[in-house]
Amino acid sequence: LRATLQDLRHTHMVLIDTMGMSQRDRLVSEQVAMFGDNDVKSLLLLSATSRGDTLDDVVRAYSGLQHLAGCILTKVDEAASLASSLDVVIRHRLRLYYVSNGQRVPEDLHLPNRPYLLHRAFKDLPESSPHRLDGVEPGLLMASAPAGIASVGGHRG
Repeated sequence: LRATLQDLRHTHMVLIDTMGMSQRDRLVSEQVAMFGDNDVKSLLLLSATSRGDTLDDVVRAYSGLQHLAGCILTKVDEAASLASSLDVVIRHRLRLYYVSNGQRVPEDLHLPNRPYLLHRAFKDLPESSPHRLDGVEPGLLMASAPAGIASVGGHRG
Protein backbone atom coordinates (compact mmCIF):
# COMPACT_ATOMS: atom_id res chain seq x y z
CA LEU A 1 0.00 0.00 0.00
CA ARG A 2 2.77 2.44 0.90
CA ALA A 3 4.53 1.83 -2.43
CA THR A 4 1.31 2.28 -4.38
CA LEU A 5 0.49 5.53 -2.58
CA GLN A 6 4.01 6.76 -3.26
CA ASP A 7 3.55 6.03 -6.97
CA LEU A 8 0.24 7.93 -6.95
CA ARG A 9 1.43 10.88 -4.85
CA HIS A 10 0.79 13.43 -7.64
CA THR A 11 -2.74 12.20 -8.29
CA HIS A 12 -5.52 14.55 -7.16
CA MET A 13 -7.56 11.82 -5.46
CA VAL A 14 -7.02 8.14 -4.76
CA LEU A 15 -9.94 6.13 -3.44
CA ILE A 16 -8.98 3.03 -1.45
CA ASP A 17 -11.69 0.50 -0.86
CA THR A 18 -10.92 -1.20 2.43
CA MET A 19 -11.76 -4.78 3.26
CA GLY A 20 -15.34 -3.98 4.18
CA MET A 21 -15.09 -5.44 7.68
CA SER A 22 -17.78 -4.92 10.25
CA GLN A 23 -17.10 -2.00 12.55
CA ARG A 24 -17.16 -4.55 15.39
CA ASP A 25 -14.42 -6.73 13.89
CA ARG A 26 -11.23 -6.78 15.99
CA LEU A 27 -9.15 -6.29 12.85
CA VAL A 28 -10.59 -2.80 12.36
CA SER A 29 -8.04 -1.30 14.76
CA GLU A 30 -5.21 -2.93 12.77
CA GLN A 31 -6.64 -1.59 9.54
CA VAL A 32 -6.98 1.89 11.04
CA ALA A 33 -3.36 1.76 12.24
CA MET A 34 -2.19 0.92 8.72
CA PHE A 35 -3.16 4.41 7.54
CA GLY A 36 -1.66 6.20 10.53
CA ASP A 37 1.79 6.71 8.99
CA ASN A 38 0.59 7.98 5.62
CA ASP A 39 -0.41 11.45 4.56
CA VAL A 40 -3.91 10.20 3.81
CA LYS A 41 -7.28 11.85 4.34
CA SER A 42 -9.67 9.12 5.36
CA LEU A 43 -13.36 9.31 4.54
CA LEU A 44 -15.93 7.02 6.12
CA LEU A 45 -18.47 5.44 3.82
CA LEU A 46 -21.82 5.69 5.54
CA SER A 47 -24.73 3.84 3.96
CA ALA A 48 -27.90 5.94 3.86
CA THR A 49 -29.89 2.70 4.12
CA SER A 50 -28.43 1.83 7.54
CA ARG A 51 -30.12 2.64 10.83
CA GLY A 52 -28.85 5.61 12.79
CA ASP A 53 -27.55 3.50 15.70
CA THR A 54 -25.55 1.35 13.27
CA LEU A 55 -24.03 4.46 11.68
CA ASP A 56 -23.17 5.74 15.17
CA ASP A 57 -21.28 2.47 15.78
CA VAL A 58 -19.37 2.90 12.51
CA VAL A 59 -18.35 6.47 13.37
CA ARG A 60 -17.26 5.46 16.88
CA ALA A 61 -15.24 2.49 15.55
CA TYR A 62 -13.26 4.72 13.21
CA SER A 63 -13.10 7.84 15.38
CA GLY A 64 -9.51 7.01 16.37
CA LEU A 65 -8.36 7.44 12.79
CA GLN A 66 -5.84 10.29 12.83
CA HIS A 67 -6.64 11.58 9.38
CA LEU A 68 -10.44 11.24 9.48
CA ALA A 69 -11.53 14.14 7.29
CA GLY A 70 -15.21 13.37 6.87
CA CYS A 71 -17.52 11.01 5.05
CA ILE A 72 -19.24 9.93 1.87
CA LEU A 73 -22.94 9.11 2.13
CA THR A 74 -23.65 6.07 -0.05
CA LYS A 75 -26.82 4.40 -1.34
CA VAL A 76 -28.66 7.73 -1.37
CA ASP A 77 -30.80 6.41 -4.22
CA GLU A 78 -31.89 3.36 -2.18
CA ALA A 79 -32.79 5.10 1.09
CA ALA A 80 -36.43 5.88 1.88
CA SER A 81 -35.23 8.95 3.81
CA LEU A 82 -31.90 10.59 4.54
CA ALA A 83 -32.98 11.86 7.98
CA SER A 84 -31.14 9.27 10.11
CA SER A 85 -27.93 9.33 8.10
CA LEU A 86 -27.78 13.14 7.97
CA ASP A 87 -28.53 13.23 11.70
CA VAL A 88 -25.41 11.10 12.31
CA VAL A 89 -23.28 13.26 10.00
CA ILE A 90 -24.38 16.44 11.78
CA ARG A 91 -24.17 15.11 15.36
CA HIS A 92 -20.65 13.75 14.82
CA ARG A 93 -19.66 16.95 13.01
CA LEU A 94 -18.40 15.08 9.96
CA ARG A 95 -17.75 16.97 6.77
CA LEU A 96 -19.84 15.48 3.98
CA TYR A 97 -17.52 15.34 0.97
CA TYR A 98 -19.67 13.37 -1.48
CA VAL A 99 -22.92 11.50 -1.87
CA SER A 100 -23.19 8.38 -3.99
CA ASN A 101 -26.23 7.14 -5.85
CA GLY A 102 -24.82 4.08 -7.59
CA GLN A 103 -21.91 1.67 -7.83
CA ARG A 104 -19.92 3.35 -10.59
CA VAL A 105 -16.94 5.31 -9.31
CA PRO A 106 -16.33 8.13 -9.98
CA GLU A 107 -19.44 8.65 -12.16
CA ASP A 108 -21.90 8.18 -9.29
CA LEU A 109 -20.04 10.38 -6.78
CA HIS A 110 -21.57 13.84 -6.45
CA LEU A 111 -20.91 16.90 -4.34
CA PRO A 112 -23.56 17.33 -1.65
CA ASN A 113 -26.48 19.54 -2.62
CA ARG A 114 -28.03 21.03 0.54
CA PRO A 115 -31.58 21.66 -0.82
CA TYR A 116 -31.75 18.13 -2.25
CA LEU A 117 -30.46 16.56 0.98
CA LEU A 118 -32.92 18.51 3.12
CA HIS A 119 -35.77 17.59 0.81
CA ARG A 120 -34.82 13.91 1.03
CA ALA A 121 -34.45 14.12 4.81
CA PHE A 122 -37.84 15.64 5.54
CA LYS A 123 -40.18 14.48 2.76
CA ASP A 124 -42.84 11.85 3.27
CA LEU A 125 -41.72 10.65 6.70
CA PRO A 126 -44.20 8.40 8.49
CA GLU A 127 -46.07 9.83 11.48
CA SER A 128 -44.02 7.61 13.80
CA SER A 129 -40.65 8.95 12.61
CA PRO A 130 -38.63 10.82 15.25
CA HIS A 131 -37.34 13.04 12.42
CA ARG A 132 -40.79 14.14 11.21
CA LEU A 133 -41.30 17.89 11.26
CA ASP A 134 -44.63 19.60 10.62
CA GLY A 135 -45.57 22.76 8.78
CA VAL A 136 -42.85 25.39 8.82
CA GLU A 137 -40.64 23.53 11.33
CA PRO A 138 -37.96 22.47 8.80
CA GLY A 139 -37.43 26.07 7.68
CA LEU A 140 -37.41 27.36 11.25
CA LEU A 141 -34.95 24.67 12.29
CA MET A 142 -32.50 25.49 9.52
CA ALA A 143 -32.92 29.27 9.94
CA SER A 144 -32.18 29.18 13.67
CA ALA A 145 -29.41 26.56 13.64
CA PRO A 146 -25.78 27.63 14.07
CA ALA A 147 -23.98 27.93 10.74
CA GLY A 148 -21.91 24.77 11.26
CA ILE A 149 -25.00 22.65 11.82
CA ALA A 150 -27.11 24.09 9.01
CA SER A 151 -24.21 23.64 6.61
CA VAL A 152 -24.27 19.89 5.98
CA GLY A 153 -21.21 20.09 3.76
CA GLY A 154 -19.37 22.57 5.97
CA HIS A 155 -16.06 22.27 7.74
CA ARG A 156 -15.76 21.41 11.41
CA GLY A 157 -15.46 24.05 14.06
